[in-house]
Amino acid sequence: MPINTIAQGQSEGFIRLALAAPFLHYLTERRINPQPALDQVGIQAELLSDPSVYVHSELVYGLLNAFSDLAGDRYLGLHVGESFDLHGWPPFSQARRSSKTLFEFFARFVRLVPQESSSVRHRLIVDADKATYRIERQQEPAVPPVQVTGFGAAIYVRLLQAVVANSWDPSVVRWESRYINGVPLGYKGIEIGLGTDSGMQFSFPVDWLFKSQSSDTAAEPEMDAYQQEEITVVAAIRSVLRDKLDEVDLSPPTVARLLGLKPDRLLRALQQQGTTLPREVKRLKVDVAKELLSCESKTINEISLMLGYSDKSHFTRFFRGQTGVTPTRFRTGKSPAQF
Repeated sequence: MPINTIAQGQSEGFIRLALAAPFLHYLTERRINPQPALDQVGIQAELLSDPSVYVHSELVYGLLNAFSDLAGDRYLGLHVGESFDLHGWPPFSQARRSSKTLFEFFARFVRLVPQESSSVRHRLIVDADKATYRIERQQEPAVPPVQVTGFGAAIYVRLLQAVVANSWDPSVVRWESRYINGVPLGYKGIEIGLGTDSGMQFSFPVDWLFKSQSSDTAAEPEMDAYQQEEITVVAAIRSVLRDKLDEVDLSPPTVARLLGLKPDRLLRALQQQGTTLPREVKRLKVDVAKELLSCESKTINEISLMLGYSDKSHFTRFFRGQTGVTPTRFRTGKSPAQF
């Protein structure tokens, strides 16, 4: 009896960049300068604190592997996962708050994690004698996700231990992955096995699913959920281009580099979504223009420059062509039906 992540239209391999933030914090707390690794993959540190920014998963894999090399720590992902604020992670805190058993927890959890990444699919498989929680990568990675896998091992061992509480027995838990070099043998007393694919899974006694969990969630603060949206190539493009609309070069190679994938993969993903890069850039410019015009803090000339137009007249022609009204009429609200 499998319970699956809802993954329709979510096989493009994008991930919330903020998921890499705990690695950045871990290094800076230990006075290790992360900048060489950030420069290596072309990422600005401040972007890791923005939960609305998405990039291709392989860019994150490369960044975290570079962090590991920089720190000289083979098990960096594991160590970051052990110090990660589990209760501050929306999928965990929300699923646990409303669950009385481990089964209820996972049934909710697999529906919340797609808000974090479209690069993996989560499945809970229930057999007669054991339950298996499986995390499958949607694409075969070109960059080995060694540190991501180590991080996942620590997170999911902690997650399982927190939910089953007094029933926890590491000797009956088995964890598997192709990338076991990110996890030491005998980690936390669980059985470590070499998997056949690029994802990971852990198995445990099926009766754990139906035991009442001892929850301390009443004392947990309410967490603001991230905006619930499909993490598609369109969402990823909007997240990385929002502050770059004034730049001259927004070609497929440039945008693909920002997302951490090759131009042909970007164009193929856009085709699967039934759209094109120029169309999405136009849509984003219109949406940002409407937001800026709705407040009085920016002049129309300033908005024109922010969106890459050399003067007000060029911006006016673009905006009227897309919306049917001029920026001035939009701002004054004389024809709301046309907006």
